[in-house]
Amino acid sequence: MAKIVRADQQAMSEVKDYFIDFTESLPTGATVASATATQAPPRGSASSPAVAVASPVVTVTFGPLSVTGDHRVDILATLSDGEKPLVRLWVPVHF
Repeated sequence: MAKIVRADQQAMSEVKDYFIDFTESLPTGATVASATATQAPPRGSASSPAVAVASPVVTVTFGPLSVTGDHRVDILATLSDGEKPLVRLWVPVHF
């Protein structure tokens, strides 16, 4: 099951970094080896925000955006032991 994180409001013109900590998902000795992010806007096409990994934290760079509404970003980490925990980030964009 995905962990849900709700972000503060973001403006359409902003570019923000979100720091997603996977510590709770890491078994002893495991690290975050890689990660991907997929953004699903309230309407229109999905995109792939930039990600950077510094285990146990994944940084997701998100924006600028073309539509208002609640945007969903799924961050899928691949751990060194092969597990793949998911964090779902909800970003409200209202201006």
